[in-house]
Amino acid sequence: MKVKGNDTSERGSAMVEAALTLLTLLVLIFGIFEAGRMLNIQQTLTNAAREGARLSVLPAAASGSPPAPSDTLPTAAQVRTRVRTFLDASGVNGANVPDANILVDQAYNPGGSTVFSLVTVTVPYRVLSISMFSLLEVNLQGQAMMRNETNLQ
Repeated sequence: MKVKGNDTSERGSAMVEAALTLLTLLVLIFGIFEAGRMLNIQQTLTNAAREGARLSVLPAAASGSPPAPSDTLPTAAQVRTRVRTFLDASGVNGANVPDANILVDQAYNPGGSTVFSLVTVTVPYRVLSISMFSLLEVNLQGQAMMRNETNLQ
């Protein structure tokens, strides 16, 4: 014979299981959100580095004249300014643009013309959505290298 009241000890277990399942599901959803945000910022940094590399191999023309072959290339400061402008315009939220570390490496051959330019953009990234991971900081990096196409001898 079964006694009524033995099931009362099982009533709270469904509530605990639902709470644990919901917590796990929410952490998973916010983790997916953060991964997507991180990839978006990573792609933006790569595009900013490409923009800087493209500028760094582009011969500078005299103001007001059409582009013409020149042996004058933009300086590293001009490339950094272009990359910062790109990052500001893209609205990279969560990445502190003033803290962006922008390295411009222009390699030269003995003749004096640039062989290639390497632009690296590094920005600290912090997790926003899950507070228990808020101390986690990762440095995201975008990098682009382009060859100088001018044939000035």
